[in-house]
Amino acid sequence: MQPLLTLALTACFLAHRDAATGKVKQKFECQKGATLDVDWRDNDSFASCSVDKSIYVCKLGQDQPVAEFEGHKDEVNAVKWDPTGTLLASCSDDCTAKVWSIDNGGAPRLDLHGKEGHAKEIYTIKWSPTGSGTANPNQRLLLATASFDKTVKVSQLHSTPLYSTCQHTDRGE
Repeated sequence: MQPLLTLALTACFLAHRDAATGKVKQKFECQKGATLDVDWRDNDSFASCSVDKSIYVCKLGQDQPVAEFEGHKDEVNAVKWDPTGTLLASCSDDCTAKVWSIDNGGAPRLDLHGKEGHAKEIYTIKWSPTGSGTANPNQRLLLATASFDKTVKVSQLHSTPLYSTCQHTDRGE
């Protein structure tokens, strides 16, 4: 069972609470703005993102973040670990998605959606349940991004970045 983690959207911190008592066991005060998303990597570490354009990887029991990623030019809306917990994807109001690795010294490992990018903010991302560490290890790992431009873009990480685009339209258009 994963520990209880509370997002405090206005107080700019994450709180690790004891599930039985509700008491705060540890506070993570790394973000300077409201925290928008959090994703567990494993049972004791997680990533969080914020309106301050930052991404932090924190570990329960440690006072300082394990890693900090900076590179987005606007609010970071979502973060998601790949199925192996080695790659972290993020998306932003700057219309980009990035893939990070703790082993890469804080620089993005891959910027997705260069000139084929989204025309508006990307509000969510999701890894496919494929690749190493999944029930489908022989299928390629894909990353989907969804944007306010009414498109979903699917990227394959180890070849041409843009794999597929799906356009949503309103009925009656």
